Amino acid sequence: MPAGTSVVMGGTELHETQAAALAFETAPAIMWMFAGPGHRIVAANRLARASVGDRPGLLGTPVREAVPEAAGQQVFEMLDQVARTGEPQLGVERRVEIDLTGAGDLVEGYFTYSVVRVPGPDGEPVLVAHVIDVTTSVRQRHAAQAEVAEVRQRLAAERRVTLQLQRNLLPTGLPLLPDLGLGAAYVPAGEWLTAGGDWYDVVTMPGDRVGFVLGDVVGHGPTASGAMGQLRAVAAERLVRGGTVSEVLRALDTIARLSPDARGSTVCVVVLDRLTRVLEHGSRGHPRPLVLGADGVPRFLEGQVGPPLAFLDSDSPVSYSTLSQGETLVLYSDGVVEAPGRGFTESRDRLVDCVAHVSVQNAGNDPRELPDRLCSALAALVDNQTSRDDVTVLAATVLAGPAPRLELALPGVAEQLVVLHRELNAWLDALSAHRDDRTAIALCVVEAVTNSIEHGYRDHTGIVTVVGELDGLGGVTVTVADTGTWREPVERTPYRGRGMLMMRECSDHLHVDTDEDGTTVHMRRAIRRPPVPLPDFDPPHPVTAPHTLSVKTEITGTTIRVFATGVLDSSNAPELRAALQEASRSGPGECLIILAAVDLLTSAALRVLYEQVTDLRAANRALRLITPPDSPAAAAFTASGLDHLLPVHSTE
Repeated sequence: MPAGTSVVMGGTELHETQAAALAFETAPAIMWMFAGPGHRIVAANRLARASVGDRPGLLGTPVREAVPEAAGQQVFEMLDQVARTGEPQLGVERRVEIDLTGAGDLVEGYFTYSVVRVPGPDGEPVLVAHVIDVTTSVRQRHAAQAEVAEVRQRLAAERRVTLQLQRNLLPTGLPLLPDLGLGAAYVPAGEWLTAGGDWYDVVTMPGDRVGFVLGDVVGHGPTASGAMGQLRAVAAERLVRGGTVSEVLRALDTIARLSPDARGSTVCVVVLDRLTRVLEHGSRGHPRPLVLGADGVPRFLEGQVGPPLAFLDSDSPVSYSTLSQGETLVLYSDGVVEAPGRGFTESRDRLVDCVAHVSVQNAGNDPRELPDRLCSALAALVDNQTSRDDVTVLAATVLAGPAPRLELALPGVAEQLVVLHRELNAWLDALSAHRDDRTAIALCVVEAVTNSIEHGYRDHTGIVTVVGELDGLGGVTVTVADTGTWREPVERTPYRGRGMLMMRECSDHLHVDTDEDGTTVHMRRAIRRPPVPLPDFDPPHPVTAPHTLSVKTEITGTTIRVFATGVLDSSNAPELRAALQEASRSGPGECLIILAAVDLLTSAALRVLYEQVTDLRAANRALRLITPPDSPAAAAFTASGLDHLLPVHSTE
């Protein structure tokens, strides 16, 4: 402003010095000016004075005396540095505690500031501090962060509970059978490791048969896990009673019709006759099983795939095949072959290539290990950080040679217990028995042999025979026999006489035969092979946005077109349902659902489409699904078996 000029503010004419003073006083920021080595306060506007409680005697007082509570908070040191070096100092959201009332109660505040050194009116340097009080915004952000942290903790707790529920509802192990090598793997959905509706089971059946079942309930979380538990229990009950594939599927269909949470679930049921190796299989909306040939060439089982559960009024289609020695059956959930940006055909090709590669890598190894290797490799195909669907794989290899067998004839002396431990552990290692089963079997066998040595051969030597083998029903039988005469111990103590009790606790069945020819102990225990372990709880979880879905409706005359674009899965299935319901209310004309631009169509979206199409047809509304035959949507309809109920057209 040129010297001698004036301005008018609020109807009052002010000279330039008055205008500058008014601007300083009413500035929307805290303004301080300090002079001299003690940083004497020479100017403080209204917000500056208010920031320290409008305490009297500020002007002319060194800042250390005027605001003594700031000592130790690096405020004075910062002013000293600017005065000494002339370098400006900037700070963002600096925390400072101030006594606003003079009662000694410090109040927390946050300030963003800049401090510069400039020449004063007399030529001596002064410090000018420009400060913004950001306390309110910082507290709001901290409150929001605390709320987010609390929500994350609740989600983490819910995730742990749900995953634990999933662990408890899935099998703790697979039955050990002499002629089959078994493996299984389950991986929760990648985003937040959410437990979903995948489930599986392997059930030994009457007549040297074994049943395999793998299913997928729509959705994730406790609701899906609960529905999964219902379906698994029903399937296991029917298989244990010797039911056929058709009978099992009929029972599952009945449950799905009664339970809304199970409606639209997919499942594959396979029954293998272990004597004839005839394979009976049926799928309801589930991907076809794969068979890895003994020559390392994979193939998919032929046969019609029925629609998901509760979507069929007649019996489920059932097909038959055979498994040869050395071949491996592989069941898998749709999470293995569904991925955004990758077509169904490409995903199936990746599945086939992976299986073939594992077969080559396993050449020369124990065939009993092949199922575990296949399950691990197929589970690893899925990106666990981005996948929105859980993944389950179940594999069974028809073994050629006999199962590992334990046969020992030990001299009845205590020194032979070392040999027993070594051979027993080697046998259990060959069986890949679960840790708990290993411990229980070892305890039973060692205790039985010890009894033979101590009681049967106390007065003379003899042989203790030990025979252990798989019984073909998912259990281990062990027989320990001696030819000695039972003798009571010489010394009775409170610690003796408990061996038989421990043996009974560790066995499902225990029987002791004693006669003049000696003593024989028969024991049996169901034994299971552990599946591929679940991931540990609480890995790092990226927060990702829901998969993109766009639904647009166009009306031309009496024709309503609904265009769906992007990924259709459980995260946005409600949005798809709402859009279709809105379209159905737009008029009585024909409705076309255009799915050509859909990148991925999961079981949750298929359920919505089926239910909406059914409702429209019940109202005598004409409706057609439009998508090219080579599109992901068309592949999903074919794989799920819904193409038999909802014909898909390639053009309008």
